[in-house]
Amino acid sequence: MQATYSFPEIKSLVRSLDNSSINILKELIEEEKDFFSLPELRAINRFIQIKNRQIVGNEVKFDYLLSFN
Repeated sequence: MQATYSFPEIKSLVRSLDNSSINILKELIEEEKDFFSLPELRAINRFIQIKNRQIVGNEVKFDYLLSFN
């Protein structure tokens, strides 16, 4: 048995996900963590953390823009 997504696939996939999709990916990674090395798991968690910060930043910018209307 092998992981659903390889490390390079996850790396490219994270860029296009939204908040709910990120949560699903986190659950999938948690279930399949035995298929990844420790450095890969750290990198994946970092990718997800950065993406979450980007989503929050975009929401703040969007709310700021809406406040002028």
